[in-house]
Amino acid sequence: MKSIPQLNAGDKSPAYLRTADEKIGEDTLSTSTPLPPTLPLSADIRAAYQDVYAKNQAAIEGTTDFELLTSLNDSNDAIGSLLSADDAFHIHADSAAFQALLAQIGTTNAGLKVLQAKIGNIAGDIGKFGMVVGAITKVLSMVPGI
Repeated sequence: MKSIPQLNAGDKSPAYLRTADEKIGEDTLSTSTPLPPTLPLSADIRAAYQDVYAKNQAAIEGTTDFELLTSLNDSNDAIGSLLSADDAFHIHADSAAFQALLAQIGTTNAGLKVLQAKIGNIAGDIGKFGMVVGAITKVLSMVPGI
């Protein structure tokens, strides 16, 4: 059975016993996992990932160190997947906006067809009334004094 290590005055307690405030300033890269970025990526974050990707690619082409190549390739695979997911998010958002626009166009066109029919009916009525007015005008011109 392992014994619990004793701490002398001034010693730090093990990391798993310290509070978050006590851990401030420590190397947290090895002990914490950063939150993944949310989609869609902002323009500056996307540009930063694209820059890392390009620099990784240049390093891949300039080294023969197998372990470094593996790490760089793994990093570029992860960044490429993230950028692809961001692209897919934008494509889906654009597709959804386009589908909503098509629905709005369909609704608008249906309304225009109804309006066209109403105007067509009015125009037909105007034609009928125009004939009546024409007939009245003919009568009044033939018999002016009555």
